[in-house]
Amino acid sequence: MKTSKLLQKTLLGEILLFAIIATSTSIVSGLNLKNHMTEEFESKGKAIVNSIANSSVEVLFNRDASTLQSTIDQFLDIKGIGYIFVIDDRGEIIAHTFVPTIPPELLEHINKGHHQHTENRIDEIELLNRGEFIDISSPILAGVAGYVHVGMEKSAVAAHVTEATLQQLALVLAIFLLAVAIAYIRVSQISKPLNQLTEYAQRLKARDFSTSVKIQSRDEIGLLAQTLQSMSEELSHSFDNLEQAVSDATTELLVSNSYLRAILKNLADGLLVTDPQGHITQFNPALAEMFDLGKQDIRGQLCSEIFCRELAELATQTQQQSKDVLTAEVALTKNRVGKAVATAIEQELTMSGENDTEQMSSAILIRDITVEKEIDRMKTDFLSTVSHELRTPLTSVLGFTKLIKKKLEDTLFPNIDTGNKKQQRAVKQVSNNLNIIVAEGERLTTLINDVLDIAKMEAGKVDWKSEPIVIEELVNRSLAATSVLFQQKGLEPIIEIEPELPEIMGDKDRLIQVLVNLLSNAVKFTNEGSVTCRVGRNPESLTISVVDGGIGIAPEDCSQVFEKFKQVGDTLTDKPQGTGLGLPICKQIIEHHGGTIWVESTLGEGSTFSFSLPLSEIAEVPTINLDTLLTQLNHHVRPAALTDELQKKCILVVDDDAHIRELLRQELEAQGYQIREAKDGLEAIQQVKALQPDLIIMDVMMPQMSGFDAVAVLKNDPQTMEIPIVILSIMEDKERGYRLGVDRYLQKPIDAEMLLQEISLLLSQGKSRRKVLLVDEDASAVRMLAQVLQERGYNVVEVLDSKELWVKAFSVQPDLIIANANLWQQSESVKTLRFEKGMENVLFILLADEHNDESDCS
Repeated sequence: MKTSKLLQKTLLGEILLFAIIATSTSIVSGLNLKNHMTEEFESKGKAIVNSIANSSVEVLFNRDASTLQSTIDQFLDIKGIGYIFVIDDRGEIIAHTFVPTIPPELLEHINKGHHQHTENRIDEIELLNRGEFIDISSPILAGVAGYVHVGMEKSAVAAHVTEATLQQLALVLAIFLLAVAIAYIRVSQISKPLNQLTEYAQRLKARDFSTSVKIQSRDEIGLLAQTLQSMSEELSHSFDNLEQAVSDATTELLVSNSYLRAILKNLADGLLVTDPQGHITQFNPALAEMFDLGKQDIRGQLCSEIFCRELAELATQTQQQSKDVLTAEVALTKNRVGKAVATAIEQELTMSGENDTEQMSSAILIRDITVEKEIDRMKTDFLSTVSHELRTPLTSVLGFTKLIKKKLEDTLFPNIDTGNKKQQRAVKQVSNNLNIIVAEGERLTTLINDVLDIAKMEAGKVDWKSEPIVIEELVNRSLAATSVLFQQKGLEPIIEIEPELPEIMGDKDRLIQVLVNLLSNAVKFTNEGSVTCRVGRNPESLTISVVDGGIGIAPEDCSQVFEKFKQVGDTLTDKPQGTGLGLPICKQIIEHHGGTIWVESTLGEGSTFSFSLPLSEIAEVPTINLDTLLTQLNHHVRPAALTDELQKKCILVVDDDAHIRELLRQELEAQGYQIREAKDGLEAIQQVKALQPDLIIMDVMMPQMSGFDAVAVLKNDPQTMEIPIVILSIMEDKERGYRLGVDRYLQKPIDAEMLLQEISLLLSQGKSRRKVLLVDEDASAVRMLAQVLQERGYNVVEVLDSKELWVKAFSVQPDLIIANANLWQQSESVKTLRFEKGMENVLFILLADEHNDESDCS
C-alpha cells in the first residue's frame, strides 16, 4: 500500500526532532563531562604533587636523587598522568619521568620562572609530539627546597568524553528507533482510515456515489466517515434532481431559443444589436431585407461601415444616454423610410484590474414606415383639402350674411314702422339670427384654421420665423387680444413679470398664439376672480404660467389635455367648448422652440398652464425704428379718398367659384368700382390683355391654370406687369406670391373692410409701383427689413450689401430704395448717377445711425 503522507511527515518530524535532541544533548553532556573530568584530573594532580612534595623534603635536602626518582616513578601507573619531575630551588631538575630527556618546551617553561610560587599552580602546556597537558606544580617547603610538577594528559579527558558521548548517542538512537516503531504503528492506524476517507472524498468529487466507506471507529474519524456517507447520499439525491433540472432547463432553453429564432426570423421589424464598440452582434432577416444585404453575415463588422450615418450615430448615442429611448428616421433602400427606436442593454459587470466596468450594448428596432408616412401625407392632404373646400362655401356664407346684414341695417330696417311691435320683434329676431350666423361662421372658421394649423405642423409645412422677442411685449399683446373676453366675464387680469428679463429668439406671432390660447381657456373656465399671467426666469430658460381659479382638471385627465381632439370631462353631459386642437397646437409650437408645456391642476380649485422657453445668446441687431419707416412709406403711398375717378376704376375678379365672384361683385360695386369676372387663369390672362383692368383680384386654386401661374405670366409681360394684383385665396403661401410679384396676399374668408382698404391704397398709386431695393452692409438688418416689407405687401426684388455697386442698384429700376446712410455718404457720385439714370423721382429712404448728421443725409 502506498505510504501515507501523514506517516511520512510524522517520521520525518521525529527524525528531525531526534537529531536536534541528540545533538543538543551530546553537546551539553560532553561539555559537562569535559569540565567534570578536567576538574577531576586537576584534583588528582594536586593530590599527587602534594603527596610527592611532603615526602620529598628530606630527600631534597640530602640530595638523594635515586630515592626521589623511585618515588615519582610509582605514580606513573595512575591513569591520566603524562609526566612528573622535581626541581630544586635553583631550578635544576632532580628527577623526572621523561624518556630520554625532558622536552625543551618544558625547560623553557621552567626558565621563565613559572616555578616561583608558594602555593599550588595549574598551567596548560602543549609539548611537541606529546600533546596537551595540564601542568600542576606544588612548592616543597614553601619553595625553599624546590618544586614538584605533574602533567595530566588532556587527551585522556577527550577520550573519556568521546566514549561517554557515543554511549549516550547509542542509547538515544535505541530510544528513537523504539519511538519510531511505536509512532509508525500508531500513525498507520490513524492514516489508514484517513486514506480511505481521502479516496472516498475523491470518488465523491468524481460524482461516484455508488461506493461507501467502512470505518467503524467511534472517534472523530468515524464521525467524519459517517458525515461523509450521509453527505454522499444527499449529494447523490441533489445531483439526480439537478441533472433532471438541467435536462428540463436545457430542453426549455432549446425550445425558447427555437422560439426566439422563429420570432427574429419572422419579425416584421428589423433588429440590430451592437456591442459597446459598435460591432454588430445580432441581426434578423427583416433588417437584411430593409437594407438589401442579401444573405451576407455582417456580424462582427462595424455598424458605421454597413449602415447609414443616422443609424450608427443612434447606436453611439445609446452609450451616452443609457436611460433614454432614442428615435430617428433612417433611409432604407428602394426609397423607403424607416423609424428606428434604440435603447441600451445592460450587460454583466466585467472585472478589469481592480475596477468594475459596466458594458452597454445597443438594441435598435427599425420599422418600415413608408406606408405610414404616405398615409400621414394623405391624411394631411385630406384635412387640407377638406378644410380648403370648407373655406370656399364658408366664405360665401359669411360674406353674403354680412352683406345682407349691412343692407338690412342700412336700407330696410330704417324704413320699417317702429310703432308696430310685431315688426319690431321680427326685425330684432332677424338681426339676432344674422348675428348668430356670423358668430357660428367665425367659430367654424376658427375650427378650420386649427385643423389646417395642426395638419401643416404635422407635415412640416409651417414657415417659422426667428426674431428677438421682448417678453413684456409678448404678454401685453396677448392680454390686449383677450381683453374683450376679460370684460365680458368681469375678470381681472394680473401680470407678474420678473424685472430685467432677457430677450429670447422665436416666432413672435406663434408664441402670442400660444399665450392667447392659454389666456382664453383660463377665462373660459373661470367664472369669477382673476387670471394671472406670471413670468419667471430659471438658469437656462424662461417660464410663463397662466393661473386661473376655475373648475380645475382631474389628475387622470391632466395627461390628456394636450392630445388632439381630446377634451376632458364627460362628453355626454359636458358640452365641448372648442375644437380640442388649441392645446395640441400650443404643444407643437413650444416643442419647436425647444421648450416644454405642462399643466398643474386640482379639481375644483383651478389650473396652472406653464411653458418654458430656452434662453439663447442673441446677436446684436441694429436698431431700426420700423414704425417710423412704415409711416414714411404710408405717407408716400397713402390711400386717397374714393373720388369719382377712383370709382370708375375697373377691377377684374378671378375665381372659379361663382358665389365668391358674386359676393366680391356686390361688395365692390357698392363702392362704385366697375367689375369684370373670369373663372380661371387662362380666361383671366385673356381679359387682362383685352381690357387692361386697373387691378386684379386673383384666386389660386382654379382649373385650367392656377392663380400663381397666371400671376407669373402677367408679371413677366411688359403690357401687364404694372397692374396691381391682390391674391385672395384659401391657401397660405405668401412667400411664393410675393416672389412672383403680387402686391397683396389676403386669405379667405374675406375680410371686406381690409380688402377695400388695400384696393383703395393700390389704386391710389395708379400702377403697381411696389418694387423695393434694400442697400445695407448689415445682413441681419437686411433680412429683418425684407421680412417686414414682404409682410406689408412690398416686393423686395433684390438685397445688396456694401460690396455691390450703386450702378447695379440703379439698374434694377426700383420704385423705392431704402439704403444705409453711411453708404450714401461714402459714395460721392451717387447723386450725379441718380440723375443720369433718370431716378430722380424714385423715393429714397436713408437709415441713419444716431451719430449721423441729418444734413449729411438730405
